[in-house]
Amino acid sequence: MKNRCGRFIIDFILALALLGCGSKVGAPPISGSGAPPPPMPRFENPNPGSRSAPVFGPRHEYAESPLGDPALRGLFDPHEPKSNQLAFLKNGDTSFTARVQLLEKAKRSIRIQALVFWADESGLHIAEILKRKKAEGLDVRVIVDAPSNLGLQTQWMYFDLKQHGIEVQGYESLYLEWFNEVPVPFLSPLKDPEAPNHRYHEKMWIVDGETGQGAAVVGGLNIANEYFRVDPADPDRCWRDQDIIVRGAVVADMVTAFDRNYQHFVDIKESRGVLNTDIYWDATRKLLDGTGKLTVSYVIRSELAEQVKRMAQRELKLNYVNARCRFFHNRPRFGETYIQQAYRKLFDHARREVIICNAYFIPSPDFFDAVRNAVDRGLRVMILTNSPETNDLPELTMVGRGYYKKLLSLNQEGGVKKSGGRLQIWEWHGRRYDQTHQSEGTIHAKYAVFDRRYALVGSYNLDPRSEKLNSETAIVFESDILSTQLSKFFYENDLAYSRPVTVEEANEFQAPSDVLYKLRKEFGDLFEPLL
Repeated sequence: MKNRCGRFIIDFILALALLGCGSKVGAPPISGSGAPPPPMPRFENPNPGSRSAPVFGPRHEYAESPLGDPALRGLFDPHEPKSNQLAFLKNGDTSFTARVQLLEKAKRSIRIQALVFWADESGLHIAEILKRKKAEGLDVRVIVDAPSNLGLQTQWMYFDLKQHGIEVQGYESLYLEWFNEVPVPFLSPLKDPEAPNHRYHEKMWIVDGETGQGAAVVGGLNIANEYFRVDPADPDRCWRDQDIIVRGAVVADMVTAFDRNYQHFVDIKESRGVLNTDIYWDATRKLLDGTGKLTVSYVIRSELAEQVKRMAQRELKLNYVNARCRFFHNRPRFGETYIQQAYRKLFDHARREVIICNAYFIPSPDFFDAVRNAVDRGLRVMILTNSPETNDLPELTMVGRGYYKKLLSLNQEGGVKKSGGRLQIWEWHGRRYDQTHQSEGTIHAKYAVFDRRYALVGSYNLDPRSEKLNSETAIVFESDILSTQLSKFFYENDLAYSRPVTVEEANEFQAPSDVLYKLRKEFGDLFEPLL
């Protein structure tokens, strides 16, 4: 799910302008022959025995942030293969099982950050574990994004966590989250006047991270039923997403990133003096300890709650692989661009193939330049993103489609024809090529694979918001085994639910003839910097 702040305004304006037209009306269709996706091409690793990609290079090879304390910047050192183990989590349901089983084994601490943590059947199951672990004496902390979790039941779940001693940064009772989002005149002016638009999109799930024996999950998943694929009978709420589970030295970097975020919220509240909401929460907890905690009731579907329990108890066999890796924390409020730089370094180092799967795709000039250089060197570049029919903000895809013509025109350049390079753009439709009905909702994954040796998995969307506004996390790893697993899943699963974009379609997308589609695209274009 994309950041709700700013984007819900776009949805509201579009709803008024279009007088209630459905999101799928007027969208030029993608042609589809029902043909199976292309097989994964065979090739030998093009860089056997060569040095690692520059993405693992020293700090001075990155453009550092000009803002903030240099000691607190989000560029961490790389870790050698022997110090880390990683495993591929095939989809959201597998990730749910892995995440819950990590919680159950926690001995010392739990740190969770997500844009969304909703009080549906899966979220409530997790919340109960967190309360139990807190009662056992563990340090349990949660960070969420304030405007992305405004549902009343979700707000009550946060209250329940807080009354049981679990800190939930990004939440205040009575919908007072906004109080920590804006400056207070003459008391606590925020240094960044655009702070309310700099959102917290990171995804971190860390258990016993400070012990050296802990584990963590990083990737694209938030915490809600659709991410964990709880109800396959409802295709629109059965999403495709991607996580990686990690053990070893790199987990400590995630702990550092989480703790910096946590302290960031604490510092904001402490800057408000007597208006610091933590003061009143401490008093509320003392009162509740004497009077008894409030009983919170929830509306749930019993069959989904039972499904969540079954998913949590499934046997899970993870094949961990040693891999060189590096964790990136990208905070535009501090001028950090580390994930964007990592993408460029991986693109420039690739020699055979680049696979990009990204939920929300509006390419930047630097990304376009990286693609051009890649196909000019003879690389096969595959880009997969949502169609308007599966995007939860269809106008974002409409804006992104406006760049397809320019991208696909690279195939006609003389240097590319000579080198044999090729760019393909695919759109996810949630329906397998051999089926007549949709069985999958949004593709929410954000991953990339380079030469089936290097991969990047995280929360970073290829859109202006992730580049310039949202805080993000990602892990880059070097492993032929894991990268090939991810590539194989891309070709055999993700492309099977998608269709390629033709040159003719790209031309229509840039200059649509359908009046309604054109209007929606133009509205989206107005808000492109916020998308």
